[in-house]
Amino acid sequence: MKRSSIIEARRAKVSPEVRRRVDLSFLIVDRIHSILKEKGLKQKDLANMLGKKESEISKWMRGTHNFTIETISSIENVLGIPILQVAGV
Repeated sequence: MKRSSIIEARRAKVSPEVRRRVDLSFLIVDRIHSILKEKGLKQKDLANMLGKKESEISKWMRGTHNFTIETISSIENVLGIPILQVAGV
């Protein structure tokens, strides 16, 4: 796939801090997707389990949502599987 020079120019201007934050967000989303698939669940199921609208979960799963510890903990609780692992815990 050919990369757009305009997009690449913009990407080069993104600070490493912002790039790391976005990468981390996508890793969280990938982990949630994996857990859902493993359990045979859909985003709609997760929404129901959390008492949220499916549209809100869809926004989260685009990878641009700023997950709070509270949100991650709630997702872990309803799915029964850790999303994040913290060293030393």
